[in-house]
Amino acid sequence: MKKAKAIVFIFLLMQSAWVSAQKVYRFSLDDALNYAMENNYRLVNSAKDVEAAKQQILEQTAQGLPQINGTVSYKDNVARPVFILPGEFTGRPGQETKVQFGTEYSGSLGAGLNQLIFDGRYFVGLQTARKFLEKVDNEFFKNKIAVKQQVANAYFQVLSAQEASHILDSTLSITGKLRNETENLYQAGFTDDVAVDQLNLLVANLESSRSFSKNQTVVAEAFLKFYLGMSENDSVVLTDDLQTLIVQKEQKNLLSQPFDVGENIDFITLEKQKEIAMLQIKLAKAAYMPSLHAFANIQTQAQRNKWDFFNPKTPWDFSGFFGVSMAIPIFSSGQRQAKLKQAKIAFSQMGVLEKQTKSQLEIQFRTFRNNYANAVLVYNNKLKNRKLAEKIYRKTSEKYVQGMASSLDLLNTHNQLLTAENGYIISSLNLLKAAEQLEDLLIKSKN
Repeated sequence: MKKAKAIVFIFLLMQSAWVSAQKVYRFSLDDALNYAMENNYRLVNSAKDVEAAKQQILEQTAQGLPQINGTVSYKDNVARPVFILPGEFTGRPGQETKVQFGTEYSGSLGAGLNQLIFDGRYFVGLQTARKFLEKVDNEFFKNKIAVKQQVANAYFQVLSAQEASHILDSTLSITGKLRNETENLYQAGFTDDVAVDQLNLLVANLESSRSFSKNQTVVAEAFLKFYLGMSENDSVVLTDDLQTLIVQKEQKNLLSQPFDVGENIDFITLEKQKEIAMLQIKLAKAAYMPSLHAFANIQTQAQRNKWDFFNPKTPWDFSGFFGVSMAIPIFSSGQRQAKLKQAKIAFSQMGVLEKQTKSQLEIQFRTFRNNYANAVLVYNNKLKNRKLAEKIYRKTSEKYVQGMASSLDLLNTHNQLLTAENGYIISSLNLLKAAEQLEDLLIKSKN
């Protein structure tokens, strides 16, 4: 008994810890978008790409600044090299003499400085690094637009799934009451068992559809939390509804807004790539230019037969030098020329890609605008159908209770209502997605 109580206590403790770790977020669509801008996995990494590009500029800049390196060496000549001297050098012609040179211990300390004075490739490389930062920054902005669309569409999907579940719950409640009333009529002998069976079948189908709809809601919420960068254990409560968001989209007058290809983020990003391609041509040309470097070096050495490097009475020997060197390209067997031609070909390809992208964006704009206009028409039509189907079902239900309509009439109008409700939800979702697609295309680059 005590063991069972302990298990129950541990279970309740774990459940309490899980509930306390769970967070509940209430999000309007704007709140969700703002949260995603800070926490979305893709944007977090994209922001790190921008920081990495900034560090590349610092790295490239540092290559033209003084470079200082130090050296420390120590050598223990366990077996010093042996040289053979002819006898003529020692005063004994014909007799070779073996001599060991060097000391048993040696050490050195040194420092060298290198300074770039001129190299065309350095300046072009620095320009390229800056352009690369601009390109990465534009890609970050582009990723924000893509994430905005993902989060918005996921938000719409959750709302549509919740709306479908709400409609099924409401319909199931009304149909359940009719089923109970019909059973009472059947018990009283005012109707046959077929009517009861039809309503039981209708209730069973509604319960199945409701279960499926609730599962769809769970899946949609999981995708939304993923795009937001949230934990699975956290809960999200959406404060907007489909109708409110549709009105907000209508107020933006998306169909009347002009489209400027030159301010589109995709086109701007391509322009940055084209500028980088031009810098690659300059880099290939810079390889034909000489480079100039200055250098300096200081060094102190000590050679000992006793290990007394730190003895102040046995000083170290100092040496140093400085100079200038120039590297002059003379002949590369066509290597530099081939690189230059490759860079020019790549630049010409960017020109073709620029024209292609411009045409694609203009086609996308016309397509997205037409899709949105059509979605508005379909939505208005489905909204009217929904209201009409609700009216027909309500009157048929009243007639059925009064005995003026059959169960088959009720079943038909009920199916008609569900079809109209489903069409309304789908048209609302399509309208919001089409509006979001057009709106994101119309976003102007921050540059």
